[in-house]
Amino acid sequence: MSESCAIIAGSGSFPLHVAQQAKRQGLRVVVMGLKGWADPALAHQADAYEELAVGQLAALIQRLKVLQVRQVVMAGKVTKGVLFDSRVQMDAETVGLLSRLNDFSVNSLLGAIAQRLSQDGITLLDSSTFLQDQLCPEGVLSARAPTQEEQEDIRLGVEAARRLASLDIGQTVVVKRKVIVAVEALEGTDAAVQRAGQLAGGGCVVVKMASPQQDRRFDLPILGPQTIAVASAVGVRCLAVEARSTLLLDKSSLIEQANRADLALVGVAPSS
Repeated sequence: MSESCAIIAGSGSFPLHVAQQAKRQGLRVVVMGLKGWADPALAHQADAYEELAVGQLAALIQRLKVLQVRQVVMAGKVTKGVLFDSRVQMDAETVGLLSRLNDFSVNSLLGAIAQRLSQDGITLLDSSTFLQDQLCPEGVLSARAPTQEEQEDIRLGVEAARRLASLDIGQTVVVKRKVIVAVEALEGTDAAVQRAGQLAGGGCVVVKMASPQQDRRFDLPILGPQTIAVASAVGVRCLAVEARSTLLLDKSSLIEQANRADLALVGVAPSS
């Protein structure tokens, strides 16, 4: 049997890209789709597909062991809003894990899950393991470079977004003419960009950064076609992301999409 890898899949197209690339690299792909979040179409990209409810950690571990999976990638979105959803039923394993946390930051929450998996010999991989060629390079990627005014907004946005990410609030800041218009919190990048468009109109600059203490096993910044479409629809003129830490899903198509929208797309050098 080929070496196996499991994808714990949330929402969005990220799990699909991981599954496709893992298959191309000769791995047997098992997808554990989180009910209400994962796209069931992932079943067509996997050698095995199962769904589990959020909060069922014991069942997840048990199924991974039965399926003889020893390496796992977390891919796709599950917002921390599930912690406030009374419909989510958490098993004793999950409740016990949560009770031992000092906070519910992404690093604390998912780090504890990774540690629990490791107790059963299951390794959580860097979420970009199978998508190294999709990591954003440094520099201008689009046909149009940022204007001087946009570059000034990028500088302000980078500083603010890195602080925001370090506090586990969000990763995205929207700036216009040196004014921070919107910051991302629980609602996600696309909603923050839409809100900025409503508040300030066209001409905004969107900046998305990783945390200076980014754990690459989870929550790497991701830029996909939906965000480009939302940004274009509200008149965003420039989008800057952290190079070598941000995944550009289907990079060449994403750059073409940005060019059609006359949107400047930039990879910003990581912090030293």
